[in-house]
Formats: sequence, structure tokens, C-alpha cells
Amino acid sequence: MTRGVIRIFHFIGLSMGLGAATLLDLMIIRFFLGREMTQQTWEMFVFFSDLVGVGLKLLWVTGLGFLLFYWLNDPVKLENEKIWAKIVIVGILTLNGWFIHRTVLPFMYRQIGRTMLDGVPFRKKVLFVTTGMISFVSWYGPLIIANLPHLNFQVPMLQILIVYGVVLAAVLATAHLLLFGTQIAMAGRNRARRRSYL
Repeated sequence: MTRGVIRIFHFIGLSMGLGAATLLDLMIIRFFLGREMTQQTWEMFVFFSDLVGVGLKLLWVTGLGFLLFYWLNDPVKLENEKIWAKIVIVGILTLNGWFIHRTVLPFMYRQIGRTMLDGVPFRKKVLFVTTGMISFVSWYGPLIIANLPHLNFQVPMLQILIVYGVVLAAVLATAHLLLFGTQIAMAGRNRARRRSYL
């Protein structure tokens, strides 16, 4: 019964955090395409970010609850390195979430009344894309790992984390290439607009 209760709240935390983080990523993509930031939109960003934070807290509390339960009742399961790989990824996710709250949300507030990327240097755009992709991969990563039972007691933690790192690197490279292409296209349009005024 105890394990069942922990599992239910763990699933609630995962669903809440994953759903809110996915919506945030989709909203950010829309604003990267040039929509104006408003007070109402910024409040929506804050609301979904708070939901992600609640989901993360539930994951940590229930995750530690699982560890305590296994330690008291089934210590052998603590040797399953898949569990520790998931904990490392959630740790990365937590640090990334802390950075978003400290850096990205205040920046969005300062952009109210302008488009999200108005006057933003390219290196900052790269930073925003990086944090968004880390969030995306690190939320879906533990979900996928949890649903691969053949990893239990078979695959070392380091090997799982290497695969996670490779996937994250591939997603980051793709996102940055798209950002770079968008930047070149925007620069080309701006040059054409300037020539048309001459």
C-alpha cells in the first residue's frame, strides 16, 4: 500500500511537470517566431513554471520515498543502476529549472511590450535554446528510461547517462542549427528591407 501511494504521487509529479514543461517549450517556440510579449503571457509563463516546480518537488519527495522504502523492505532494488541514472537526470533538470527561474523569467518580464527576441544578442538566444532543450530531453528521458524494464540490473548507470548525453547533444545541435538558420534568414530580410528604403 505504501509503495502504491508513493507511485501515485510520483506519477502525478511526473505528469504535472512534464505537461507544464512541454507547454512552456511550445509557447517559447511561438514567441521565438516573433510574437509580442504581454503581461498576461508572462503571467502564463510564471504559472506553468510554478507547475513545473511543484512537479519537480513531488518527484524528489516520492523518489526519496522509493529509496527509503526499498532500503527498508527490498534493499536489492537499490542495486538497480537505472534508478540512480534517473536521479542524476532529475538533478540536471532541477539545476536547469533553477537557472530558468533566476534568469529566463526575469528576462521575459523585461521584454513585455516587445517581441521576445527584440534586441537580444545571439549568444543569449543560444542560451535560451539550450535551457529549453535540456528541459525537454531531461523530462522525457526519465519517462522513457522508466518504461524500459530490460535496463533493470542489466545496464550500468554510466552507459545510460552516456546515451542520455548523446541524445541531448544531438537535440542541442539540431536546435542550434535551426536557430542559426533563422538568424541568417532574418539578417537577409533586414538587409533586403534596408535596400528597399534606399
